[in-house]
Amino acid sequence: SSGRLVEYEGGGEETRSNPWLAELQQNMFVEINTGDAADRGIQDGQWVWVLGPENGAKARVKALVTERVARGVAYMPFHFAGWYQGEDMRRRYPAGTDPYVLGESVNTVTTYGYDPVTGMHEGKATLCQIRAA
Repeated sequence: SSGRLVEYEGGGEETRSNPWLAELQQNMFVEINTGDAADRGIQDGQWVWVLGPENGAKARVKALVTERVARGVAYMPFHFAGWYQGEDMRRRYPAGTDPYVLGESVNTVTTYGYDPVTGMHEGKATLCQIRAA
């Protein structure tokens, strides 16, 4: 699933471009349960690939190994951008406009799903696989 961090505003562009706020969360991450991480040989702070279910989607992020998420559940914030499938895109920003903090966008690995009851778009949750980078 994906969601908000209290340290970031909106999509994160404003916050990641402010040096005093950007220092609060400097890396895009995925929260992974301690048991799931152990099964995959993943350590806290290690680079991992989060693989989405469609079109070879993948995101390279830091692992945050925690009990805050249940086994079989992962969480990623939606405030990051500037990397795409492991590639740093800083060179594509006009001079002087790139934010202090870049990271993968969780939208790279989410799907075009809909809630079956309400018919509303459900882009905040998806299937994924996580493996060491």
